[in-house]
Amino acid sequence: INISGTNGEVMPGQWEYQVGPSVGIEAGDHIWCSRYILERVTEQAGVVLSLDPKPIEGDWNGAGCHTNFR
Repeated sequence: INISGTNGEVMPGQWEYQVGPSVGIEAGDHIWCSRYILERVTEQAGVVLSLDPKPIEGDWNGAGCHTNFR
């Protein structure tokens, strides 16, 4: 899985990582595998993982699982 970047988001504790570049159906495979690995790592670390686009109320930017194609 090619992780091409990471960055913190506006909401405290919210992080993003970029998978790719990938070609064709490989992109979907990499996304599913990276999500599985993320779930296992957070489970082992005792950290709560939420894929909710806006997990707490307030004037925060949402994270709607956006996708960028180049």
